[in-house]
Amino acid sequence: MVFCCNESEYFFSHTAQNLIDLYISMMPKPIEFHYKKYRILPDNKTVKFDYQIIFSNQEPLEFTETIRLPRASMKLCSKDMKPFLEALLIILGISYYKLYLPKKVILPFELSKEQAEFWNTVYRKGLGELLYRNKIDSKQLAKFQSSKVVVGPVSIETKDRGLLGIGGGKDSIVAAELLKEDGYDFSSFVVETQRKDLVVEKVMKEIGKQKMIVRRVLDPKIFEEHEGSFDGHIPISAIFAFIGLLTSAVYGYKYVMVGNEHSSNFGNIKHKGEIINHQWSKTAEFENLLQEYTCKFITADISYISVLRQFYEIRIAKMFATQKKYFKSFSSCNRSFRVHKERTGSLWCGECAKCAFTFLILSPFMPKKDLVEIFGKNLLNDKRLELMYRDILGFGKLKPFDCVGTFEESRVAFWMSAKKYKKDFIAKKFVQKIKDAKKSSKEVLSTVQAPTLPTKFRFLGIENICILGYGKEGKVTEAYLKKFHPKLDIGILDQAHDKNYLKGQGEFDLAVKTPGISKDKVTIPYVTATNLFFSKISNLTIGVTGSKGKSTTASLIYQMLKADNQKVRLLGNIGNPMLKVLNGKINPKEIFVIELSSYMLDDIEHSPNIAVLLNLFPEHMDYHGGVDAYYASKNRIFKYQKFGDVSI
Repeated sequence: MVFCCNESEYFFSHTAQNLIDLYISMMPKPIEFHYKKYRILPDNKTVKFDYQIIFSNQEPLEFTETIRLPRASMKLCSKDMKPFLEALLIILGISYYKLYLPKKVILPFELSKEQAEFWNTVYRKGLGELLYRNKIDSKQLAKFQSSKVVVGPVSIETKDRGLLGIGGGKDSIVAAELLKEDGYDFSSFVVETQRKDLVVEKVMKEIGKQKMIVRRVLDPKIFEEHEGSFDGHIPISAIFAFIGLLTSAVYGYKYVMVGNEHSSNFGNIKHKGEIINHQWSKTAEFENLLQEYTCKFITADISYISVLRQFYEIRIAKMFATQKKYFKSFSSCNRSFRVHKERTGSLWCGECAKCAFTFLILSPFMPKKDLVEIFGKNLLNDKRLELMYRDILGFGKLKPFDCVGTFEESRVAFWMSAKKYKKDFIAKKFVQKIKDAKKSSKEVLSTVQAPTLPTKFRFLGIENICILGYGKEGKVTEAYLKKFHPKLDIGILDQAHDKNYLKGQGEFDLAVKTPGISKDKVTIPYVTATNLFFSKISNLTIGVTGSKGKSTTASLIYQMLKADNQKVRLLGNIGNPMLKVLNGKINPKEIFVIELSSYMLDDIEHSPNIAVLLNLFPEHMDYHGGVDAYYASKNRIFKYQKFGDVSI
């Protein structure tokens, strides 16, 4: 057969297109992802989670992941573990779902509308980086379907102690040392994936607390080559969070604790209306979502919190610089924590964004010699890292897809250490670009609002504090702070001392606000004596509020209990500051009857065990700004009640 030139070109191009079409037709076509079931093994410490991907043109892919708890417990088989295990089935499944992102997901149980919305958000935002890198619209993700099912939380018996996640880096180390200094009871918690983690083992040994090691074994098929599959980042911190919740429930811990910082809240890039954040499952947004989900649908007795949420990375670096015993054992380099690939022989590769950022953020607070010794070289004098630092400082295209801090704090760290490193290549390259960094220094070295952090942990890492309002309650607050936080520098801000007292707030990390000062006038993070009291007390509490009659009612309840030979004390707005109780010895059987004003309830984070709400009509409009806000403050007396509490 003879072809002319044009015929030959047509034949070969047509054949090539046929081959391409044939190849595409043979590509796996996923249609459904099944969260099959979870299975508790007879050893009472091992749970297996089964998954399946259904294709239209090939056999299904099946996966099984294994979670092995530290020791056997009959609690694992309790019906109360069902909501923990169901949630874990969904979050562990994200590792396998992301391979092909099927358009439909099938669960073996039903979700309420609010539950489905939570999981749709976790998958969409947690897989955001993977979607961005693979040019996939988030609208293509499967949606968890909901029904009219009503799902309520279970009651779990816990002790006031925490499981602190240890990752081997500076953040979890700082969190551990702050908790130790505070005297709070916690255990070091780690999820070992596929193999032992020698870095974390060394750090936990230095911390010196009880170890709680959960072993996670991924299905080996996930590491195989799968034609047409996607590879990319998953929300690993979310996975660890739900494993932590189950572990806490089985062994009786009140808090799952991590060392996530304020800096993680800032994303990498905006894409199709969505902020893509490599660290999304470390953000305050995720923390808040998980706290609400856990309280409503799993249990109100366990909470997931970050004890470092008040700080930027640079403030944490400043605190870490005093922990010299960890200098030779800590590591944040991702290559030291690879799950499947070979890990580097050293703690720091000196090439990745995490190494470059960690060196930079520690540079203002550590001697140059010590920092170079830790990393094995001076990273600010490495020409090969020029583009990396350009991105970290915000002069490139986007922030690296890694757990690094904000542009502002990176520039501040660079500015603070400029003299120390002025002869080095990177310093010379960017020193002229960070002249304005000083303006940001106060902001990134200060504390920030952290509504997800319980009051009892708000003093961790705080250097100074002001008492905002120095009346009867303020004086009792001062005595409390001097007794329980003797290292704090305490300032007094009161109208009687200075009519412009509110302007002095910016010099302090934290304020203790008196009820009479509106929260709208507070410009720095703050706590209240009311919340401090409730956060420390485990006694039976009876709270009384209302527009009129609350003093009379509270006094009547007090007298009735006293007549019944109960040990009881009358506290609160009636003229007896609550913190006075904490300054002395507390009888665990003593009952506290508390009169609560709308001022006290306006920003309350706790509810009394028995809450009494009397008549309501408009009052204190100048303080609350309207009747709706006033009534809402009164109704907060019920907001945080748990199963077994009473509302009247």
